[in-house]
Amino acid sequence: MSKQENILQIIPATGWVAVYDVDGVETAESVVCFALVEGDGRGVRAMRADGKRIAFADEAANFLRVEELADFEDEDEEEEGDEEDEE
Repeated sequence: MSKQENILQIIPATGWVAVYDVDGVETAESVVCFALVEGDGRGVRAMRADGKRIAFADEAANFLRVEELADFEDEDEEEEGDEEDEE
């Protein structure tokens, strides 16, 4: 991302999660808002709670993607079903 970015607008992100790789396992954290940012250009970035502050979700080294919570939960159910089939 650019060195200097300005947040132009934020909107709530109900039902969205940021997906991270934690020791080879995908985990999700709630996205609190999407920010329209301007720096080198314009773009939309997800933001999540990080302790007492809000941070861009994609700044973490283990960040993978942003997706709807329902889609993430569906993927988990499919993986659990695959594991049960193997037993």
